[in-house]
Amino acid sequence: MTEIIVMGHGAYAAGTKENVDMIVGVPKNMRFLDLTREMDLADFETRLDELTDGMEGEILFVCDLMGASPFRTAAMKCAKNPDKYVTVTGVNTMGFMEMAMNGELPVSELADQVLKVCGESMVRFPEKAQS
Repeated sequence: MTEIIVMGHGAYAAGTKENVDMIVGVPKNMRFLDLTREMDLADFETRLDELTDGMEGEILFVCDLMGASPFRTAAMKCAKNPDKYVTVTGVNTMGFMEMAMNGELPVSELADQVLKVCGESMVRFPEKAQS
């Protein structure tokens, strides 16, 4: 089973946890880590290390912003473990539902499926009139 670590700024992870729990329940393979104002990057990295230290399988890191500190921290872990770790950003609620229901997928396949579902779930209402 792919382990999932949701991380971001402020209460991104905590809010995501509440969102997932309300809709489908938080699966056992999903963890959450916020980078708060009180933390420096070293604290965040230490907490992430503590989360990943006992995880032997594949890990999907889900970050709020591409290029920001949580993303860079996850990307460094992915660079050291490219066959086992993947990072994605920009995930919406449909993507989190996909993760919650398909955590048994291999990490690369799960990442691809999440990105596909996120894109497909974005709509505009009302639709723009064709000219």
